[in-house]
Amino acid sequence: MTILKIPPSRDEIITMVVDNMYSGPILNNAHRGDVAEMIVLSALGPGWRSVGLGWHPWDLQRGSGSERVRIQVKQCAALQLWGKTKRLGLKFGWKKKAPDDFAKYNPGEKIESEGWFCDLFVFGLHLEENINKADQLDPKQWKFLVIPTNDLKRGQDSMVLTEALKRWRPVTWCDLLDEVECAIERRRSD
Repeated sequence: MTILKIPPSRDEIITMVVDNMYSGPILNNAHRGDVAEMIVLSALGPGWRSVGLGWHPWDLQRGSGSERVRIQVKQCAALQLWGKTKRLGLKFGWKKKAPDDFAKYNPGEKIESEGWFCDLFVFGLHLEENINKADQLDPKQWKFLVIPTNDLKRGQDSMVLTEALKRWRPVTWCDLLDEVECAIERRRSD
């Protein structure tokens, strides 16, 4: 007897991927970054759009031309799949040159010749250390640092979290939009 096999649908594959990668309370680093981006985007609202898709120099954008605002979303977490993080830090990712193929895939879009390629960093901080309480998919468990690039030294690539917390105030998901808008206004006035 021949058994007719039907491949799963696109939606079934998506469900399998989501269930496999996002069902636990502690996420793989790469997947946690995607979650952090969507948590930030959900706080900012419909004026913003995701442009990152893993390879773009920034993740979220509002507007275009001289009104454009670019956000790079980064994250760090106290708990990893393998245990507790020893030393929490922020990685800014300064690049000595723009991506070679940027102009090809982004015709007319301006980009710096070197730098962070964003106007603001939003760092998602998941600081819950209790494995029984942690849920990295819960926006209420995250705090956020909004860091304008003009607050950083040119070429700065990293900072330990304890130092960052002395300079910038962490906010909740509910306050993130206001904090981003204030940072944009401060940048414009500098």
